[in-house]
Amino acid sequence: MATTTLTPAEVTVTAQPARPTADRWGWTAVAAITAAVAASWAPQLALPFGDNHVGRIFARHGLHLQNLQEKGIVGSSFSADWSPYSDQPYAHHPPLLNLLDASFGALPGSGAYEILIGPFLLGLLVVPAAAALLRAFAIGWLPTLLAVATMAATGFFWLYSPLMFDMGLILALSAAVVALRSRPEPPRWLVVGGCVAALLTTLASWPGIALAAVLGLWLLAARRVDRVTVAVGASMVVGVVVSLAFIVGVSGMADLTSQTEFRTAGGGFTARQFLVRQRDYATEMLPTWYLVLFPFAALAGLIVRRTRFYLLVTLTFVGAWVIGLNNGSFIHDYWAYPVLIPGVVAMGALFDVLAGRLPRLAVGTGTVAAGTGLAVAFGAIVFGPMARDYVYRPADAGRLVAAHQPGPDQRRGWVVGITTPRWVSYYWGLPPQALHPDLLDEAGSDDLVLFRPDRRPDWIAPSVPTIDTEGGYGLTRVGDIRAALPAD
Repeated sequence: MATTTLTPAEVTVTAQPARPTADRWGWTAVAAITAAVAASWAPQLALPFGDNHVGRIFARHGLHLQNLQEKGIVGSSFSADWSPYSDQPYAHHPPLLNLLDASFGALPGSGAYEILIGPFLLGLLVVPAAAALLRAFAIGWLPTLLAVATMAATGFFWLYSPLMFDMGLILALSAAVVALRSRPEPPRWLVVGGCVAALLTTLASWPGIALAAVLGLWLLAARRVDRVTVAVGASMVVGVVVSLAFIVGVSGMADLTSQTEFRTAGGGFTARQFLVRQRDYATEMLPTWYLVLFPFAALAGLIVRRTRFYLLVTLTFVGAWVIGLNNGSFIHDYWAYPVLIPGVVAMGALFDVLAGRLPRLAVGTGTVAAGTGLAVAFGAIVFGPMARDYVYRPADAGRLVAAHQPGPDQRRGWVVGITTPRWVSYYWGLPPQALHPDLLDEAGSDDLVLFRPDRRPDWIAPSVPTIDTEGGYGLTRVGDIRAALPAD
C-alpha cells in the first residue's frame, strides 16, 4: 500500500519547535496536577457504595463482578448479569468497564475499590490527555496548564470524571489524531498509541464511538489512505464490532431500541422545564467564573484556525447529546459532562491568544494570580459542601446497609423514600423494594427497612425505634412499624 506524504500546505496544525526544557517543566506541572487530583480522590476508594450516582452506577458493576465470579463468563451473560437487582442482563453500553471489572476483580481482597480503581485511573487520564491535545494544537505551555487547571476546578470534572470515564480516552484519541495529521512520517510509538486509544475509546462508550468516527474521518481527510489511517481505522472498527456484539448479543436489538426511545422521548417535561433543569445542572456543576469565561473562550477557539474544526465538532456533539437524548439529560446532572472537551480546548485557545498579545509581565502576573485562584477553587470543591453533599454524606447509606445484614428469611431489601438502591442489592444480596403500607403484611416482622428519618412518611410514626443510624439514614424493622400504626 502506498504511503501518502503530506506537504506543508496540507498540514493543518504545525507543531511548535522542540523545547526540551520547557516540555520537561510543563509535563512536570501536568504530573503535579494529576497527583493533586489523585490525592483528592483517594479517600473515595475506601467509601462504600451509597445513595448517589456513583453508588448507583458502580454498585451495578459490583453486581456484574459478583455474578461473573460466581457464574462464570457464559452464566453471567458475559458479565452483564446484575441480579438480584434485576433478572434482565444490563448491556446498554460498550464493555470496557466490564472488562476492567473482571481485571481488577482478580486483585487480592474484595470491596468497592476493585470496581472503583479502573474508572478512577481513567478519570486521571483526563489531565495528561487534555494537556497532550492542547500541545498537539500548538498551544503554549502556560495556556495549556491554565486550561487544564480550569477544567479540574469544576464540579463536572471532580465529581464525574471517574463515573464518565470515557473522557480521558476521547481526549487521548483526539491528541493522537491531531498529532498524526501534522506528521507526514509519525514515529511508531505515536501510531501504536493512536491505535490503542482508538480501540479503547470505541470500547468505552457511545460518545466514544461517535467522536471516534468523526476523528477517524478527519484523519483520513488529511492523510488519505496510508498505513496510519488503515491501522487507526482498523482499531476503531474492531472496537465498534466488539461493542455491538456485546450489546446486541446480550441485550438484543429490542432492548437497545427501547433504551434509545426512553432516553430521547421518555420524559413528560416541557421545553421550559428542560431548559430550567439544564440551567440548574450547569450552575451546580460549573462555577460562575467558568460559565462567564466559556462564551469568550468558545469564540476564541472558533477564531483560531488550529482549533476551529475540532471545537465545531465537539460543540455540535454536546448539543446533540444533551438535546437529542433529552430525557437522559433531564434526569442526570452529569449528562452534559462532554462539554468539558470543547471547554478545555476553548480555554486553551483563549489563554494562548491572550498570552501572545499581552506584555510578558502581565502574562506572568496573570498566570500566578489565575493559578492561585484555581487552586483555591479546587480546594473549595474537595473540602467544601460539594464533596460533602455529593460524595461523603450519600456514602453513609452504604455504610449503614453494609454494617447490618438481614435475616435469612428476608426476601426483599425494603427501602422508604430512596430511589434506585442498587447498592442495597450489592450489600444485602436481595432485590430492592419500596415499602408502603399495602406491603406491610407481606413483609416479615424482622425484615430490615432502610429509610430517611428526615423524610419520614406519615405512615411511619415518629415513635418507631431505629436499630441504627448513619448520617441522614436509619434502619428499622417492619414489626416496629406495624406496632406503631394507629388502631383501626
